[in-house]
Amino acid sequence: MTGLGLSEMKTVVDSELAVAHLVFKVADLKSSCEFYSNLGLPPFATDEKVAIIELRGGTHLLLLSVDEPAGEDIAESLTGQFHKRFSEQFDLMIEGKGLDELKTYRLELISRGIAAGEIPDETFFGHYLFCIKDPDGNGITIYTSHAI
Repeated sequence: MTGLGLSEMKTVVDSELAVAHLVFKVADLKSSCEFYSNLGLPPFATDEKVAIIELRGGTHLLLLSVDEPAGEDIAESLTGQFHKRFSEQFDLMIEGKGLDELKTYRLELISRGIAAGEIPDETFFGHYLFCIKDPDGNGITIYTSHAI
């Protein structure tokens, strides 16, 4: 990640900001709820048009039902930072920090019918990762944890 001035930035250890909501418009709310439940993130509230999924730390993923798919002018999501830098819609991290823990989680997802990309040999800023797509083609990268 060169050119972003990251080496010049000061790290904020105890930020007062946190991600509150991520919002995805989905073509099939039931299918999307099943997908995220299979990741281990079941919704805690749903109705005909919205599902609310609580992530660790109080962040909510809101799945909003749309009546029709996005138009052709919307770019298709590509998964993973190794395909096209920062092309995923969002990323998740497992609780574990090791490669073995990530491999175990990946195999659990595959056993639940979720197609998961390979884990590259190289790390990305010290993190192992793999990529998946949700039912609407939103790219998601799953990383090992960096949380303290």
